[in-house]
Formats: sequence, structure tokens, C-alpha cells
Amino acid sequence: MLADTLEALRKINRFDRVTVVSADYAVRKIARSHGASWLWEGTRRGLNKAVRLAIQESKHKGASATLIIHADLPLITPREILKFLDHATGYSVALTPSKDGTGTNALLLHPPGVIRPDFGRDSFQRHLALADRQGVSRRVIRTRGISFDVDEPKDLRRLMRYHMRNETSRFLTEMRRWSQ
Repeated sequence: MLADTLEALRKINRFDRVTVVSADYAVRKIARSHGASWLWEGTRRGLNKAVRLAIQESKHKGASATLIIHADLPLITPREILKFLDHATGYSVALTPSKDGTGTNALLLHPPGVIRPDFGRDSFQRHLALADRQGVSRRVIRTRGISFDVDEPKDLRRLMRYHMRNETSRFLTEMRRWSQ
């Protein structure tokens, strides 16, 4: 799924850079093979810490905005990312909820750090509230590919119904053959 997300991002010419934050050195090879940089999150792991590190790096490199997008989005396409970016124009915070409406699968911050992201259970409502408290403009953008995340085995079964041509699809096809 990481490879699919990186490939979708690579096909868009609107990003100065794509960075994967991880503590897993094996991820570095995957990131670089898809034209992304890799940032080691260190030994103090955790999603929110990794996101804060990425935002700091983004600010340090002079970015005007930061897009935080999760890697467990097997239906993501360049077209949906472009739709997200187009609809986010002019807003300080733009976000896409997870398929169940409670999590946040994509979060655009313009400028980086305009709010302090707080991922985890019910993060979607927290991110909306953070934007409201800061008094910044925000927009919710719903797309199927960005919303569909894989959290549990039933998500993989549901995913098998889609006709995809990506790494995730090839992996699931191989798994089906192997389990028979």
C-alpha cells in the first residue's frame, strides 16, 4: 500500500518533495525507489511524533504547505489527490475523513504547522475543532480512494471486490492463490 500511495503522489507534479517518515530502515528503500525521501523518526516512535517531525522538516526546508497522507490507502489515485488539492486551494486546513468518518486520512496544512495535528481515535473531529479554535479556514474533502483505509481484515476482504491495477492488488491476488 505504501508503494501505491507513493506512486500516486509521484505522478503529480505539484509537490516539491515527498517524504516518508518511518523508524523502519526497510521503508527507506521503498521510499527511494519511488522517488521519495526518507526521514528516520528515531527511537521515540508514534504517528503524532512522526508527523510533528515531518512538519518541522517541512518548515525548515521552506515549504508553504504540508500534506500528511497515510500509506494504508490502496484505492488512492493521482486524480483523487489532484481533486483534493484543487478543492483545498485557499484554505488553511483541508482534510479527508477515514471511511468510518472518525479518523483523518489526509490533512493539508497551509502553512505547515497552522494547527498541531492530533491523529488517533476520533482525530477527524479533533482536527476540525483545532482549526476552529485557531480561527483558520478549513474544508472537508471527501473522496473514495483517500477515505478507504485498511484497518482490519474485513477491509482487505472488501478491497478484493475492487478492480485495481496496483501493488496491493497484485499482493492480494498472490495471497488468494497461496491460500487455496
